[in-house]
Amino acid sequence: MLVANPHFPWEGELRFWEVHLTVPGVADAYGVQLSGVPGIGIGFTSEFGWTHTVSAGNRLTAYSLDLVPSDPTSYVYGDETRQMTSKDLEIEVLGDDGDLETVTHTSWSSHYGPILDFPGFGWTADATITYRDANIDDDEFIDQYFGMLEAKDFDGSSRCTPRRTASRCSTPSPPRPTAGPGTDTSATPDLSDGAIAAYGAALRGDRPGHPGGSPERRGAARRVRPHLRWVEEDDTTRPGRRPAPGGSEVVFNANDSFWMPHATELLEGDYSPLHGRQGTARSPRTRENASVLSDTSADGPSGEDGTFDLDELADAALLNEGFTARALRAEVVDRCEGVDEVTVPEVPVGEDGNPGLPGGTVDISAACDVLATWDGIYDLDSAGAPLWRELLSRFSSSDLTEAGDLWAEPFDPADPLGTPSGLAPAGDGERADLVLERLAYAVQALDAAGFAPDVPLGEAQFALRDGERIPIHGGNAFDGTTNVVGFGSGASIRDPKLLEQDRERLVGGSQLSTLDGETGYPVNNGTSFLMALAFTDDGPQAKVFLTYSNTEDRSADDYTEATRRFSEKDWRPVAFTEEDVAADTRSTITVRG
Repeated sequence: MLVANPHFPWEGELRFWEVHLTVPGVADAYGVQLSGVPGIGIGFTSEFGWTHTVSAGNRLTAYSLDLVPSDPTSYVYGDETRQMTSKDLEIEVLGDDGDLETVTHTSWSSHYGPILDFPGFGWTADATITYRDANIDDDEFIDQYFGMLEAKDFDGSSRCTPRRTASRCSTPSPPRPTAGPGTDTSATPDLSDGAIAAYGAALRGDRPGHPGGSPERRGAARRVRPHLRWVEEDDTTRPGRRPAPGGSEVVFNANDSFWMPHATELLEGDYSPLHGRQGTARSPRTRENASVLSDTSADGPSGEDGTFDLDELADAALLNEGFTARALRAEVVDRCEGVDEVTVPEVPVGEDGNPGLPGGTVDISAACDVLATWDGIYDLDSAGAPLWRELLSRFSSSDLTEAGDLWAEPFDPADPLGTPSGLAPAGDGERADLVLERLAYAVQALDAAGFAPDVPLGEAQFALRDGERIPIHGGNAFDGTTNVVGFGSGASIRDPKLLEQDRERLVGGSQLSTLDGETGYPVNNGTSFLMALAFTDDGPQAKVFLTYSNTEDRSADDYTEATRRFSEKDWRPVAFTEEDVAADTRSTITVRG
């Protein structure tokens, strides 16, 4: 059995397209792929299925260059000076008048690779950023996709992945009839022990920080010193051992590192930290995935027998329980019961211009009652989900994985599912109880959007499809749900409507906003192609959603119908056999070359 659930934009160039590719005697596979990419990225044949996700490994190393004074295209490398190289690129650009014009752009490179004018760091007179990418010349993913289509059995599909897994992906593939592995075989830099030590020091904060973003996502960014270069071997882009969990009945990945592929079994070994880090705290979403998959109780998602069938697996994928509520809601309710009012300081207008919140006394009694009766689920009728989201979003991302303002007990590598744990104590002093204070802010934030503390999620969270407001279930990183939805900008470089789309934030530190006159939590990315797959005695059986449909025509019925089906959790069965396809044929188009 397999669940595929990549979180991608719902519009623009990164949409998935549903396809069934049949070449008699060569290939018969169903699935989806990104526009313009060959083959099928996620899908199944009669013998095996596969999915992928963005992994926590690093594919490149970034280096900060000290530039030669008065010569911004020369840089210091050890005891010597090196000159950048340049290349003029000619690109055809569509002008406002509808005509194409050729624009010339000069690209600069160090001996490592391209120069970046990195946001927040920039190319100054003194320094800039360069990087070396282990996959920059890798075209083997094309062979991988075609190899998956042509493979006749699971063993054949496995031979496609050891050197050809698409960059930044983990690929769980269940054969029939036993469980299959999840593996991250894409290339990572081969750094020396000294360079890895410097990388570890930077992650711990022992060295100057990296320019922008998470250092774990970006790789070791250091001043260009020769000892930090890659180890030169015959094949430097495929170094060392690669983590490949196997032997468990269940494996999963939720964008964390390879270390925890199962609730109780860890993948530990002598792997480069650039594949991902071991012994580190997991995200709430990872902990929720592990909790759902390992719950074999009679009233758990796998039913009385403790084993999933296809319908139970599909239901589990949209269970929509949030891990942070699972772990902390009861303690928060204990903390707020009997407290009527909380006095909070003013939250000023943010540096980004997002509105603040007023200081004063806030009645939290009704909010506490809402949380006491909420079941921790993020379904359309869930009253309490928006309130909990607003409460948790007042904490930082690091608070989700560290003891401090939110959690009482720190992370324990021996218990990654159970820690960090417990609600942080109230403390003492004038602002003693951050939890109650932030619950008050949650009440204020919902009020600023015109919502009461008991607003159901379906009234607050929505997708706009051709002007129609469709309620959407699911949660975000703070909620810790398996079904992730949210809003992202910059989903397209060619669609004027998307380029002009902009939210008006209603409260700083909250996702509450107004989009095209609609207020709440707008959704335009997240769960995109959702597939539940089981191999049975009668062949593969699958249920799917393509949450935004195969069409980009906003006036088409399918454009809104697909999103309505997702809103209603109305799964669509996949017609895979020739008989099922024939019975479900709507139209036939023959294209001749």
